Amino acid sequence: MFPSNLSIKAYSSLAYTDLLGTYQLQINPGSVVCSYGKDDFEGIEPKSANGGAIPPKLFTYFKESVSFNFTLDLTGVIPSVPDGMTSSEINYFSGLEDSIKKLKEVTINPLRSTHMPPYVHLIWGDISLKGFVGELGIEYTYFNSEGKAVRADISIKIEEFIDQNVIESKFQSPDITRIPTIKVGDTIPALCKEFYSDKKYYLKIAEINNLPSFRRLKLGEKLLFPPLEK
Repeated sequence: MFPSNLSIKAYSSLAYTDLLGTYQLQINPGSVVCSYGKDDFEGIEPKSANGGAIPPKLFTYFKESVSFNFTLDLTGVIPSVPDGMTSSEINYFSGLEDSIKKLKEVTINPLRSTHMPPYVHLIWGDISLKGFVGELGIEYTYFNSEGKAVRADISIKIEEFIDQNVIESKFQSPDITRIPTIKVGDTIPALCKEFYSDKKYYLKIAEINNLPSFRRLKLGEKLLFPPLEK
């Protein structure tokens, strides 16, 4: 197989740092369908600068999904062999079982530690999606004399995992409390412009954070930018 082939990496957590395994396609798909579905969910209940409650905001996010088909083949028509196998001549008699087993382990088999399927990361060229496998279909299309499948068409759908904290961070909304860490070049007026679309709130933010001056910021300190009633 070649490094440029589409691969699916499996992880046990949303941190995507604990790699469990990788499944790489024998043949790249002829097409990949990227879909975006509307997903509404209620955000956290925010508080205004004076402590009053603001009604929870209903966020609309278009969740991404990627679906494609690919083929596994042990007949010798394709020079390479499916992932999880070493030789087409040897595996022709045992069929695609080892490759299918590895595919399921990477995509849908529940983990002992979480009792949930792994989180996956699809990587191919400009396509990159983290989430979970929503659908996996296997159609066996050719068999050897022993009745073992030596060719199969696979269909798979990977759906983006919606994590509320991640989604809320993508919305530049004044209804969300933000606590940025001050870095070089940051100013309160500029951050107010970013978070509230108006820098006129710089004195209010300085007051909320008990700053003697809105111009005196320390690198690495965290400032509170709560929802403001306008």
